[in-house]
Amino acid sequence: MLALCVGAGCASAPSSATVRADGYFAVLANLPDVQGRTLDVSALRGRVVVVQFVATWCFPCIATAPRLQELESRYGREGLTVIGVGMDQQGALVLGPFQEQLQLTYPVLVGNDALREGKTAFGRITTLPTTVIVGRDGAVLAAFKGVAEQGSLEAFLEQALKQK
Repeated sequence: MLALCVGAGCASAPSSATVRADGYFAVLANLPDVQGRTLDVSALRGRVVVVQFVATWCFPCIATAPRLQELESRYGREGLTVIGVGMDQQGALVLGPFQEQLQLTYPVLVGNDALREGKTAFGRITTLPTTVIVGRDGAVLAAFKGVAEQGSLEAFLEQALKQK
């Protein structure tokens, strides 16, 4: 299980033992998006992946979603993929309008009970938003609980994208 940083907006790097994202990607592969489609996780290989856990009632989540959209638009051709995971119990019913209203082109997956109860590789998500960043090599690079300080996420992603 990925140990996430306790303070809001701080990053937690995995210990010296590399944490592989395979288990996390397996969880994502089993979650439908708001249209009911599943994610092709094989397309994530070799990309920097940002997975952000959100809820429609979470103001910081609403505020950061356009920032992630802008990052994916800016860095998508360089290998960045953003994935939102909605933790709302109402699922696609509220996440579909959330995605549409915020004009998010990145996939928004619908979290299930196992994810909300902490019974997946992600463990218990206690803070929203929570952001997990996976490097091109499939290793978890960092996790942020809360809103990352302005500019810190961008700088971190730019460094990750430079690694081949």
